Amino acid sequence: MMRMARLVVFCLPLLLTGCVEVEIQVSSLGKITQTFTAAVSQRAADVLKAAAQNYLGRDWRVTVERKGEKMNIIRAWKSYSQAAGTKPMPGVVAEFRRRNGWFRATYELKIRYEPSELLQTKDERAIASNSKVTVRFFMPGRILPEQSTVTSVDGNKAELTLDPLSRTEVQIVAVGIIWWRLGLLLLVIAVLIWFIAPYVPRIVERLKRPTVKVVQR
Repeated sequence: MMRMARLVVFCLPLLLTGCVEVEIQVSSLGKITQTFTAAVSQRAADVLKAAAQNYLGRDWRVTVERKGEKMNIIRAWKSYSQAAGTKPMPGVVAEFRRRNGWFRATYELKIRYEPSELLQTKDERAIASNSKVTVRFFMPGRILPEQSTVTSVDGNKAELTLDPLSRTEVQIVAVGIIWWRLGLLLLVIAVLIWFIAPYVPRIVERLKRPTVKVVQR
């Protein structure tokens, strides 16, 4: 009963407004930051903040920001590592993989959402059915649309609309340049040029020196 009460208090003001947004930012080293943002009434903000903190866990940070005279913005976020099978919250599993080439890296993010773990009662599912959730992803490189299961892609950004009652598995593949390796290569080339530069005039002069042909009669 306590779990359902917390979830009702947490979800009802959010889902009825239809303004739930989720951002998932991924660094090149696999650090994932997940953020929930919603607009709520000022009366619900303090109660919602406490409910979110209790339901999501103490490792989530929750803040309230004023927006106008009657609305507030509540934001909850958490950062976690790339460990396979990381569970940042009930019903969500995140996995991140990175494959390095010579100068290019491939990043793969998988998010699995299982509503049965989050919404376990009929009342919880009824509350969740009132809204869709917008999820935005920010990857460390250019996203490949043909290898990603998202609605729209713009450079390193992707977006989809999530039905809270439907089991969802999202895969996003992106590619990016390994800048430190490219910089190291340019540095090596610059050093070689610096060493070879004093000998360039001699080489050029030798190449331009006319050759004498001997003709036998």
